[in-house]
Amino acid sequence: MLCEITLEAGYLRVELFNRHTAEDTRQALAAITGEARKHRCSQVLISVHASSPIFKVEQSGILDCFRGFGEPSTYRIALTANSEELRLSHQYLESIARRAGINVRSFSSEQAALHWFTDRRWLPDRRQGRESWENTERREHRRRRSREGVRLA
Repeated sequence: MLCEITLEAGYLRVELFNRHTAEDTRQALAAITGEARKHRCSQVLISVHASSPIFKVEQSGILDCFRGFGEPSTYRIALTANSEELRLSHQYLESIARRAGINVRSFSSEQAALHWFTDRRWLPDRRQGRESWENTERREHRRRRSREGVRLA
């Protein structure tokens, strides 16, 4: 198994090759979690190549490793694969992880995953701006016009 981890602008890129056993998966995820904590990186792109699909999620320990990243609302894990079989296993993993409250998504391309990372709707700091609006009135109170005051053309 080969696991290449590089720090990119705003995310951690992981290239995973020839992962075939549950032990390989646990070792790779331990390395990924360690690097994410070390660099304080909340977005991780994991690209899997020439590997066996994972359908025994509990046995592989993936969910426990993903929980090790921290608070689910602050991190995002994107998965890509180079084969249809791997992509199906990633979709299965995504559905199980999301039910467990873990922010994991499977993508058909790296470009789509990177777009998810930059999508403003998902940025954690965007939600912090709501606090300043909570106690203020958003609109002015204007006197409403009556029906008689409106002319129809």
